[in-house]
Formats: sequence, C-alpha cells, structure tokens
Amino acid sequence: MVLSRRHFFFWVVLTAVFTAASATNIALAVTYSELWPVWAALALLVVAGGCARAAVHARP
Repeated sequence: MVLSRRHFFFWVVLTAVFTAASATNIALAVTYSELWPVWAALALLVVAGGCARAAVHARP
C-alpha cells in the first residue's frame, strides 16, 4: 500500500512540475512574441498529461 501511495505522489509531483514549466514557457511566448516557447509548452503539456495518466493508474 505504501509503495503505491509513494508512486501516486511521485506522479502527481511530476505532473505539477511539468505543468508549471509549461506555464512558464507560455508566459515567455506571450512576453517575447516568439513561437518556440509555444512548441516547448505543448510538448511539456503532453508529458504532464502522461504523468497525470500514470498517477491515475497508480492511485491508492
């Protein structure tokens, strides 16, 4: 039980980290009117979605 709870929180933290990084890239895109942070943000959101999906499967 402890192992699955630990995995769940690991995936939740990774989801939060990648979502925050994505938000930072979106802010960079808006601030500097460049396109590359948008693509980086989309890639980070895909990774965050995968982490969220893993968290749902590891839910205690």
